[in-house]
Amino acid sequence: MKKNMLTVVMILLCNLSFLISFGDVRLPAIIGSHMVLQQNTTVKIWGWADPAEKISISTSWDTTTITTTAASSAKWNLLLKTPPAGGSYTITIKANNTTVLEDVLIGEVWDCSGQSNM
Repeated sequence: MKKNMLTVVMILLCNLSFLISFGDVRLPAIIGSHMVLQQNTTVKIWGWADPAEKISISTSWDTTTITTTAASSAKWNLLLKTPPAGGSYTITIKANNTTVLEDVLIGEVWDCSGQSNM
């Protein structure tokens, strides 16, 4: 009886570890909902996933789905072409999990530094 119970516990643990082993696609803090992307250019979207995991990205401004595979270092990146200014758009990232970035705006992005009255 103990031997059978040990076998059942081992099978459950193996199945549980298999489910836990799948990692979710993760994005850096700079990429998320409510972001603004530069218009009429190509922007890089990147993140981390399980090594060799397939990642696909689709946007609401285009019907194309772009795919890549995570490297052995778990890093991945894709280049997206952005439309003219507008929004609000969504970006859907699918792999073992699905992440939807909402309220993404497209426009002019300016990086300014200098005097406090600029």
